[in-house]
Amino acid sequence: MAMGPRVKVFLLAVVCAAIGLVVGVLIGFFSRSGGRADVETLLSEEESWVSGALMAEIDPGRIEGYLRKLTEKPHLAGTEGSYTLAEYVRQTWLEQGLDSAHIAPYHVLLSYPHPDKPSYVALLDSNDDEMFRSAPREPNLDLDPPANISSVVPPFAAYSPSGTVEGDLVCVNYGRTSDFARLESLNINVAGKIVIARYGKTSRGRKLRRCQVRGALGLIVYSDPADTVGTGPAADDRPVYPEGWFGPGTAVQRGHYLYTQVEGEPLTPGYPAKDYMFRLNENASEPLPTIPAYPIGYNDAWHLLSAMDGPEAPSSWRGGLNITYRLGPGLQASGRARKVRLNVNVNREVRPIHNVIGVIRGRVEPDRYVLLGNHRDAWNLGGVDPSSGTSSLMEVSHAFGAMVKKGWRPRRSLVFCSWDAEEYGIHGSFEWVEDFGKILTERAVAYLNVDMAVRATYSLRGRASPQLAPALLEAAKKVPWPVSAPEGKTMYDVWRKRTPEVNGDPDTKPRVDLPRSGSDFTPFVHRLGVPAIDLAFFQDTSMGIWDYPLYHTAYATFHLQKKIIDPDFLFHRAMSQLWAETARSLADSLILPFRLSEYGAVLGGMMEDLESRYGTQLAARDISLDSLSSAVNNFTTAVDTFDAEVAGAKITDPFVARMYNDQLMQLERAFIDPQGLPGRKFYRHTVMASRLYSSATFPALGDAIYLAVNNKADSEGAWRDVRKQLSIITFIIQSAANTLVKIDLTS
Repeated sequence: MAMGPRVKVFLLAVVCAAIGLVVGVLIGFFSRSGGRADVETLLSEEESWVSGALMAEIDPGRIEGYLRKLTEKPHLAGTEGSYTLAEYVRQTWLEQGLDSAHIAPYHVLLSYPHPDKPSYVALLDSNDDEMFRSAPREPNLDLDPPANISSVVPPFAAYSPSGTVEGDLVCVNYGRTSDFARLESLNINVAGKIVIARYGKTSRGRKLRRCQVRGALGLIVYSDPADTVGTGPAADDRPVYPEGWFGPGTAVQRGHYLYTQVEGEPLTPGYPAKDYMFRLNENASEPLPTIPAYPIGYNDAWHLLSAMDGPEAPSSWRGGLNITYRLGPGLQASGRARKVRLNVNVNREVRPIHNVIGVIRGRVEPDRYVLLGNHRDAWNLGGVDPSSGTSSLMEVSHAFGAMVKKGWRPRRSLVFCSWDAEEYGIHGSFEWVEDFGKILTERAVAYLNVDMAVRATYSLRGRASPQLAPALLEAAKKVPWPVSAPEGKTMYDVWRKRTPEVNGDPDTKPRVDLPRSGSDFTPFVHRLGVPAIDLAFFQDTSMGIWDYPLYHTAYATFHLQKKIIDPDFLFHRAMSQLWAETARSLADSLILPFRLSEYGAVLGGMMEDLESRYGTQLAARDISLDSLSSAVNNFTTAVDTFDAEVAGAKITDPFVARMYNDQLMQLERAFIDPQGLPGRKFYRHTVMASRLYSSATFPALGDAIYLAVNNKADSEGAWRDVRKQLSIITFIIQSAANTLVKIDLTS
C-alpha cells in the first residue's frame, strides 16, 4: 500500500528525531567545556582517596539506628507496614544525596492466614474429641529492648490452600526424593495419609509437591531441635532464645510453599505483574499447591511424633527430641489418640507491592549500572532476615552519598534496590527484572546482593559469578576483620582460614560458591545472565545447624542482634564496607575488574566431574565428549588470552575501553539459553542453574544423564535426550568463547 504525504512526513520526522537523539547522546558523551572531546576525562581512573574515605564513612552506630527503625513494626509484603518502610527508604535516599529515588509498584498474588479462623493441628481420640491442639502463635517474651511480637503474622504456610483433612500420620524425614524412596523400599505409602516432615535440606515447596504427587492428604512441617539447637555433646548446653541464638521449642518457621521454578509471580509467569497484565486462573498456575500445609514448632511436634506407631526410623532420620522416632502410619494402640486433624485457613489475594529504586548517576558511563540490592519485606520484625541487610544497604547508600557531596561521582551509575515480597517467592525483584529486562540485558554490569547481612559471626559466605570472585577477594583484603582473631587481621585472612576453598587446607584462598538461587540475585542471573555476588556472615556449620535457628520465626528481633549476635554492630560495619568497596571497584574502574579465566576454571571443573562420574556409562553408549571437551578448551584459551590482552593493553582510546568492558560485561549473557532448561523454561542460565539431581556438572546435561541411567521405561529416549543436551551445552560454551575471539563475519 502506497504511503500518503502525511505518513511520509511523519516517518521522516521520526527518523530525524532518532538521529538527533543519537547525535545528542554522542555530543553529550564526548563534549566538555570548549566543545571538544575530553579524552583524558573519558579515560580517567578512579581517584585513590575514595576507597579509604568510603570505608571510613561507614558507622556502626548509624547502622544500629537503621536496624532499630526497621524492626519497630512488622512489614509483611502487601501490608501498610511494608509500604511505610518503602516511603522511609525513598525519602532517606533523597536526603542522603542520591540523584533520584522512586517507588516501583506491582500487583502480585500474595497469601495470608485467615484473620478469624486460626489454622491448627490436633490429635483426636476415638470420639473425634481433641486431645491436643497446636499453639496458634509464639508467646511473647520479656525482652530488653522490648519487642511486641504479638503483631507479627501468625505461623502459616503461604499459598497453601484452605481445607481440613484427617487421617494417619507418616514421617518422611526432610521430605527429599531419597527420603520418599526409603519409605517406598519399606512398603510405606503416603497416599491418603497426612505427612510430617522436618525443615531443612530441601525447599518447603518441593517437600509439599512431593507429598502432593504421591497422593498425600496434607503436610505438617516442624523444626527439629537437631536442626535448631544442633547436634553433638555440647547441644544440651546451648542457650535458646531469648538467652541465646538457638531455637526454642515454641519457635515456628514461616515461609512460602510455591513449587517455584523461578517463574516469578505465580499468575503472570514471564511478564511483569502490572495492573493491565493478563493473569492465569489460580487452578492453571503450576507453582500453587493443591493440598494443605502448616508449620509447627518442636514442642508441638513432640505430641504428634511421640504418639506415632510403625517401625523405628532409620538412625539418620532421628532428630533431637527425647522420643523413639517412628515412621508410621498410624498411632500407637496403647495411647488414646486415633488420628490427626489438619485444619488450614489461608487466603490468597492480589495486592500491591512496592520496590524502591535509588540512583547515583555515573559521570562518564551513566548508561552502565552497578546494582546493589536487598529485600525489605519480612515474615517477622526482620532482625536478621532481611533488615540486617537493609540497614547495611542504607549505610552503604549514605557513604556513597557522602562521597558525592565531597565532589566525587562514580564512572558508572550506582543503582540501589529495596525489593518487596522476596519472602513470597522473590516476587519484587523478579517483576522488576521482567519489566526492565531488555534495558538491563544491555546495561547492567553486575548485581550485588546482601539478604541476611549478619546471621552469625563465624565466617563469611560468599557466592559470586566466577569472573566477579577476584574483585570480591581484593575488596576483602582491604576490610579489617571486626574483632581480634588468631587467623589474621583482614576479612580475607579469617575467611580463607575458616572457610577455605579446599577443605582441610587453610592455605588456599577463601571459598566462593556459585550463585545458584535463593534470593534476589536469582532473576538477574537466571533470566538475564547478569553476573552477581551474594554475601552473608554465617555460623560454624560444625554445630550441625542447617540455617540460623530463628529463621522466619517471630523471635528474629532487634534484641537478637543487639544482645546476642552483633551487639556493637561491628560485623554489620564490615559487611557494609565489603559491599561498598566491591561496588566502588565495579563502578569506578576504567576497565571492569573481571577475571574471565576464573570462568574457564569453573567449566574445566565441571568437565572433570562429568568425565569422572559418567565417562564409563557414556562410553558404553558410544557418546563422545570430544566436542564438549574441545569447546571447554577453546573457551579456556579464549578467556586466558583475553585476560592477558586486557592486562597488557595501554588504552588511549575511550572506544577501546568501552569495547573491552562490553565484552567483559556480556560474557555472562552468552550462557543464557532463551529456550530455558528442560522442564523449567525460566531457568535460562546453562551453567548456574541448580541441579535437580546429585551432580556438580553442567545442570541440564547432568540431569539428563542421571535420568537416563535410572530410567527403566524409555531408555533409548532418555539417552537421546542426553545427546541433545550434550550438543546444546557444547554450542553454548563455544558461542561464549566466540564472544572474545576476533571473528570477521564479513569474510
